[in-house]
Amino acid sequence: MNSYPNELLAQHVPLMYVAGLTEGSSSSPAPGSPTVSTSPSEATRRSSSGSISQPSAPVEVAANTSGDAIASDPFADLISRLRTVLTYRKKGAVWDPLRARAFQVILVDKLPAAANPLEGRDDSLKEEERRRDAELATEISNRKKATGERGIKLTVVLLASRQMLDDPSLDSRLSFIRRQGGLDSRAALFVLSPVSQTELNDFVKSLQSALREPAMEYYAAHSKRVRKKRNRHSHANSASISGMPAVPNPSPAPRPLRSIGWQVRYDYKLAIFAEFRMEEEVTRKHYEDCWTSLVEMFGSTAILPPRTKRWAEAKVLADCVAIKLTKLFLYHNEPHLALATFNRHIQKFSELSRGWGIGEETFEFWSWQARQYRILAELLELAVRAGYKLPTSTIPPGVPGTRPTGTGSPAPNQQNDPRALGMNPSQALQHPGYFYYLSATCTLQRYERFITAVQQEERQPGSLSQSPGFVNEKKVDHHNVIIELFTKAYELFKRFRSGQSRQTFYIAYRIAETYHAAGNYESAIRFFERIAKTYRREHWGSMLRSILLMWYDCARRLNDVELTVRLLFELLAPGIAISSDERSAYQGDLDAILKNSSPPSNEGPLVIELPEGRPLFDATVVFWRAEVSIGEPAPFQITAVAPDDISLSCLPITAVRIQFEGEKSPPVIIEHVEGDTEPTGVQRVVVGQITMQSEKDAEERVNADLRWPLGATKVFCGTFVSSSGVALKVKYITFVVKQGSWDIEIPYEFDADGATGILPDKPAKTKQWLASSAGPYKFIPVHRTATSVCIVRPKPHSLHVEFQHSAPAYLDEQYPLLIKISNLDERELDTVVDVLLHPAEDESVNKISFAEQESTGLIKGVQFGTIAPGGIASKTLYISSSGFHGNRVLDVSIRTRLHASEDEPSTPPPVPESPTTSGPPSDSCELLRTIAIPVVRPFECLSQATYHRTTASGGSRGRSSFKEILDLTQFESGEFDVKYEAMVVTELGVGKDGRCGLEIGEIDWVEVKVGSFTEAVLNKEIDDLTLRCIPIGEQTDGQARLVSSSLNDLAPDEDSDFPLALDLNDKYAVIHRFHIDTEDDVGQSIDERGVACPGGLLITWRRIGTTDGPWSTSRLSFPALRPPADTVIGIVSVPPSATLHRPFPVKLTIQNRQSTRSADLILSTESTPAAEGGGFILAGPKQCRLPTLLPNSSVEVKFNVVPMVCGVGKLPGFKLLDRRGATGEEPSSSTGEETIKFESVQVVDERLDARDEEGADLLLYVPGAVNPAGGRKLEARREGVSILVLPYST
Repeated sequence: MNSYPNELLAQHVPLMYVAGLTEGSSSSPAPGSPTVSTSPSEATRRSSSGSISQPSAPVEVAANTSGDAIASDPFADLISRLRTVLTYRKKGAVWDPLRARAFQVILVDKLPAAANPLEGRDDSLKEEERRRDAELATEISNRKKATGERGIKLTVVLLASRQMLDDPSLDSRLSFIRRQGGLDSRAALFVLSPVSQTELNDFVKSLQSALREPAMEYYAAHSKRVRKKRNRHSHANSASISGMPAVPNPSPAPRPLRSIGWQVRYDYKLAIFAEFRMEEEVTRKHYEDCWTSLVEMFGSTAILPPRTKRWAEAKVLADCVAIKLTKLFLYHNEPHLALATFNRHIQKFSELSRGWGIGEETFEFWSWQARQYRILAELLELAVRAGYKLPTSTIPPGVPGTRPTGTGSPAPNQQNDPRALGMNPSQALQHPGYFYYLSATCTLQRYERFITAVQQEERQPGSLSQSPGFVNEKKVDHHNVIIELFTKAYELFKRFRSGQSRQTFYIAYRIAETYHAAGNYESAIRFFERIAKTYRREHWGSMLRSILLMWYDCARRLNDVELTVRLLFELLAPGIAISSDERSAYQGDLDAILKNSSPPSNEGPLVIELPEGRPLFDATVVFWRAEVSIGEPAPFQITAVAPDDISLSCLPITAVRIQFEGEKSPPVIIEHVEGDTEPTGVQRVVVGQITMQSEKDAEERVNADLRWPLGATKVFCGTFVSSSGVALKVKYITFVVKQGSWDIEIPYEFDADGATGILPDKPAKTKQWLASSAGPYKFIPVHRTATSVCIVRPKPHSLHVEFQHSAPAYLDEQYPLLIKISNLDERELDTVVDVLLHPAEDESVNKISFAEQESTGLIKGVQFGTIAPGGIASKTLYISSSGFHGNRVLDVSIRTRLHASEDEPSTPPPVPESPTTSGPPSDSCELLRTIAIPVVRPFECLSQATYHRTTASGGSRGRSSFKEILDLTQFESGEFDVKYEAMVVTELGVGKDGRCGLEIGEIDWVEVKVGSFTEAVLNKEIDDLTLRCIPIGEQTDGQARLVSSSLNDLAPDEDSDFPLALDLNDKYAVIHRFHIDTEDDVGQSIDERGVACPGGLLITWRRIGTTDGPWSTSRLSFPALRPPADTVIGIVSVPPSATLHRPFPVKLTIQNRQSTRSADLILSTESTPAAEGGGFILAGPKQCRLPTLLPNSSVEVKFNVVPMVCGVGKLPGFKLLDRRGATGEEPSSSTGEETIKFESVQVVDERLDARDEEGADLLLYVPGAVNPAGGRKLEARREGVSILVLPYST
């Protein structure tokens, strides 16, 4: 920014002139005056009214002196600190983030400070005190008059000691001074005593805050005067201006300023005064008007003739106004408008420059553009240092319509938003480094145009020598300016790096290029060494070419012979974008250097490592076979192809050294022997058989013609024999160049994965093998990966693996699998077995145990020991399966290695290497086997449930616990209401896929907690539950409870069924009785999933015939209990038999099993004639209406019946009608009147009450007296209730 006057670029803030703060202007208090000690908190400032204001928040300034340290003269220290605080702001700052509350303070010495005018005096000196006050008031009055004439606000600050602040006469004296001095009543008189630094900062801040309003009024008054003058000048007509003739030879005397010139002058003044007032919108408007008027003036050469003083001043003013506008837009965080304003200025004045004759072909044009970009870069750099955040180069996420809709099409409002379509890079504000870079490129153009002008001056002397611009341009050190700008751009690009690393390297290249052009070759080489690595690695051919050419020129000019040779070899390597003529010239330079010079050091050969991917020859390595056995030859070929655009036949290659990987691998040296004829396009060189030696110095030497014509191919063929397992690889091939005293080695190292030296700008080629030994030569492709590696392995081991087992396996069983390994080899083998169990499809947990190891997946390192030739080793693996049936898959790995001697340590066989493994192969082998074991269920379980209703009298069906609806005990926790009884008959048999019988050792009933068991049974997750044995009838929770089990009826001793042998077709039945409550603790009825059984069966078993085998345990779950739904039912309870003429009781229990609906019932009885099996006298109600039956309640009606006939008789019928369940009205057949048809309620015999879950009646087993399994089947009847009547017995 030094190119322009600072006053045109600086940020304008209100001015404050401070007088009387010169060093040494204060004096100490009078001797003998009273001293009053005050704390720093009592430091105050008094206005003319005498009021004390508290210190405000501290300002953001820093003083150079200590805040509380009081020197011997407190007023001198106070003045020094005041000067520091007031002048903290740098004068002429271009970017000022604190401009809204800042003053530009200027210290002047026009008003000396009074010597303690407020210090207290004795009574005898009161007159002297009044005289001094009057003198001070007169001085203030004179100053007030002088400043008032100019509209300047005058404020007086009186310095007083701390004890003076407590003087009662202080307020009257201040009022006198203010009145006599003509000071205003607001912000005109202050009193300051020596205070701490913090309070001093507060005072300065409050002083500036108080004076800000008068300052704004001052600049507003100036603006009004300027605006009046501006309105008196009319704007000249642009059409008349453009038609005025140009003045080719302007007069040296300045012409009067035209109207538009005055317009520019007043617009600029108005902008300056608005900037003082911090009215930035107004400032920007006036600067815009000023810039527009200036452009209009520049459009007419009659108003502003080019290359005149006024033209130059106006041009500087236009540039500064454009920067001012750019800065104002940046202040308001509008970077796109700031850049647009700057670009508009560049574009407009570039057009004007062409009309002035200083277009792109002149150095003045590029000098001006470089200056513009540099000043913008410096402005942005200042802004960033002050905390300005540069915009990002992405679309803001808050832009409406930029969020994707998820359907692949843009949102409706996204199509209309221009920002959603992308961003123009030329309209995005970049970081300062970008504009420093543009300034540097413009300076390069400036230098090129200047060189052209110098050449023109040399051709035509006197054409430019008299031009002031040309004379000044000669004084400019262009290269230093370019390097300075590029260096600043380089540092800033590194600082703001966001994916711009290549641009950073490019700028470093431009710096090196400038150093080269300036003749600073050492600095250029330092840059070339750093940046060439990246361009080599990323294969930037065009950039690398320019770098190498300039680098070579620098080395040549510095007479660095070694560096010159290195660069020449790199220039001769393929892949560098240079012509054949240039290559030939560089080859001639290399040949001349090798013949006519000597290396700087003779300490060894000069090793030249060409960059990666840029070898001198295109070299490949191919092994014909991927694997060979120990002692078997491994054929190999190494092919070296010369470039097809340069002949290397003149390159003095004296030897080629081939080094295989491994310490015992001897090198193969092919020495040059020039042949009688010129070498052909393909030459086959036989290197013979190479044997791995124990001597490190052993070498294999072969003679061949090592001249490579243009595009020639040399194939080095041979075989390699190894006596041990190893991975054969060619480590590197070295080309040796010797001429004179030069000994140069050019190595090329092959990649570990067998990659070849194919040039990056050529497509990948298939590896080829030279199939013919003489011409015409024929190559065949080798379609194999890792062709550069050959694995030498020991002879494979001969084994036989056998798996013995009795399929299928059962769930929950420890299933044995015998693994038998037979050694068919003639060598002793150390054997180790690994077993991997695949996870089951149902994610159940299966286990394997092998040699005291147990795992759910992998068991490693089971030792089978050393197996002699012809020997057999075997071990048993156990597999435990759970979950669902299906196959269990095992992967068995048998690893063997040759048995070590007694002196060698015995280690487990390692895992054999793959063909791409970097390490050498070992004498180990691995045999993989996979076996699938079918797993089936051990038992087939079929359960059938029969449901019975219960009554209050109990009996064989259990006692019902129907309660009244108002009985609160039914809501108590753990209350169990028996509504149904379920009898579950379970038949057990061997699974249908089983192949042998099972021996059952024991069957136990186990309980599962209801909270987890209900969900587990309904969701078929019973296997994950914890079971426990519990005595029958002790369950305390759940909606179902076990009442009895046939397992408990078995005698524990000799009458027990267990152990029980269960053959394939055998069945074993188990009976369990459950009581069911249809509602849970919270009143919820049974849903469609039913009620879970409170437990299951735990079966201990093993295969028949395995008397010594382990017992297995299986758990079987019962199905959910689903009793059929009921509404209202009548249950008749009668004794088993009756005696003739003796009355017996009959009870009719009517139950309302509905949970929400009551029943209104009518009961009637119907006698059965003796001819139809009747013959009973009934004592009880014949017809009656029962009380309303509430939900989940019951009522009993009792009868006495006297049999009159022996035999099986049918009791009188009981008929129940539900008045609440009327189904409609129908006319009577006799009277024709409509009658109501009530719903009939079913009445059943309690003894024959048996249903399935669908509510269908079942056939019942009537047990006999002796055999529980015998008896006869009766079908449940609904026609009536029968009873056996016996005769009298004595």
